[in-house]
Amino acid sequence: MMSDSCRFDCYRSSSGFYRRISRGTQKELSRLRSDYRSLFFPSVMNTHTATGPVNRLAKFLRPRKQATDNKNVARAEKSIQVLSVENEALKNANETLKKKCDDLQDRLQQVEKRLGVKDKDGDLDVDQQEVEGAGIDAQGGDKRCTASKEAQAKSEPFSPLSSSHRQPGMSRHDHQLLPPELWLSIIRWATYAQPGLDVPNFEPFLGSFDHDSKGEVDAKAVKRAVVQVCRLWRDLALSILYEDVKVGRGVQSLVEALGKTYRGEQLGRCVRRIELPYPFTGTATNTSSDLALQILQYCPELETLVRPFMSVPPDSVRYEFPIRSHPFLNLKRLEWWHYNDATRSGGINSLLDVLRHSPNLQYLVVGGEMWTSAQTGNVLELPALKTLRLRRINPLFVHKICQWRLPSLVHVVVDFPLEHNALQTIWQAFGARLCTVEFARHVGFLLSDQITRFLRGCPQVKTFNYFLNFTSPPPIFEQRCDLQCISLHAFPCGMVTDMITEAQERLRLHLAFLSRSSFPALRRIILYGDWEDMLRNPRFVEFTQTMTSRGCLIERATGGMHSCNQSLSA
Repeated sequence: MMSDSCRFDCYRSSSGFYRRISRGTQKELSRLRSDYRSLFFPSVMNTHTATGPVNRLAKFLRPRKQATDNKNVARAEKSIQVLSVENEALKNANETLKKKCDDLQDRLQQVEKRLGVKDKDGDLDVDQQEVEGAGIDAQGGDKRCTASKEAQAKSEPFSPLSSSHRQPGMSRHDHQLLPPELWLSIIRWATYAQPGLDVPNFEPFLGSFDHDSKGEVDAKAVKRAVVQVCRLWRDLALSILYEDVKVGRGVQSLVEALGKTYRGEQLGRCVRRIELPYPFTGTATNTSSDLALQILQYCPELETLVRPFMSVPPDSVRYEFPIRSHPFLNLKRLEWWHYNDATRSGGINSLLDVLRHSPNLQYLVVGGEMWTSAQTGNVLELPALKTLRLRRINPLFVHKICQWRLPSLVHVVVDFPLEHNALQTIWQAFGARLCTVEFARHVGFLLSDQITRFLRGCPQVKTFNYFLNFTSPPPIFEQRCDLQCISLHAFPCGMVTDMITEAQERLRLHLAFLSRSSFPALRRIILYGDWEDMLRNPRFVEFTQTMTSRGCLIERATGGMHSCNQSLSA
């Protein structure tokens, strides 16, 4: 065994060895730490750093690391500059938006002030109960599709006119609600395709221009978009979406849609106008026309029915079975193109049958040819008919019309000069009761003098409308006539230059007819269309002065097609 003194000597010798090893290890660790710092932290190195392989590697990598750091710093500085510019732009945009919101709020208050809408506190607002009870009065007057508080709350989108932008004295509902009448007016203007719904009342020169099919398609697209905005707009605009229906492909889907109900009302009750082509009322089988009849049954508030000219050969539609009649108690306007083969099936394919079931009809447009086989011995009476528009019809059709009893007829519009002077029969039958006669836009009126024949047959007529460039200039009318108003339309005719070489001479003849004819009661001449060039003509200036001296005002139609409030004489 080892004695204690030996153990101590061994311990002392071993402790010195460990101490020597420890001092060598510390130096090595210090050198490794220095190399580590020089490699990964070159910026903290100084001139007293030891050299070595690792150190040389650090010196080799140092320039690239410094360049990368410089790029990062530059990129960071650039990003800060960009963010500062964008932040400033957002601040400016926010200020601009706030100004626009304030301006819109001021305009909204001005509109409500003009309408006189006030709430109980005296602030401009809409009574919530009125909004709840307000219905849609679209062409029919029946109240449907009411707007509720829940619908308004769910459908109200986020508005920049929030409480933070509200001005002092504003009610909390001012930025949320408008009267239903304003919304309906806005939606109506956004979805109105000229000429829009065919009205039963007579308007000068309405219907003498080509139908705007593109405008109609655009209006339907806007209607479909409006009803999908929110529940409130759907309540207000759904009746406008369904008010005008054209039967075409997908007639089965149309029947299903009209039979659906919305808020307790059937959608078919919204329909005011239907265009029903003859191919959908053919009777090749005894059930061929069932869908058409079902559509009419779903539309009890129908006001306008159109049976248009067929785009396909008439022989392609078969009429083998009779078709039922349908009552049109609310029908006010009927546009009918007559086909003798269709008339044989009767019912809704027969003009006379439809007229007998339309006691409130006010406006009738007829065209086509009627033959002996289509006549009946019964005399037709239309007590409410005020306007009769004649398209191209044959003399036999004219003779049939003259047999009808039309006690309220006051307006006659002629689209085409009829054959064999058939218009003379119209003047003889109804001339004594007529108030207005209009010649439409057709070059046929350039071929012969129709004005003189009309004035001789209707000396009691009060208003005469015609297209200046589509009507042959008549001679001076010497007989006494009760004309009080003459409306002239300046729509250009491309064929006029081929038929009358001098435009100035044509104008002179028309002005001489108006100024020198025997019209002692004439008090107004209304100009429609574009008259800018003609108003600068010396002859027209002289004509204006002459008519003004006689007490006849010459006015330009402004504010749309059918209003005149600008006097040239003044």
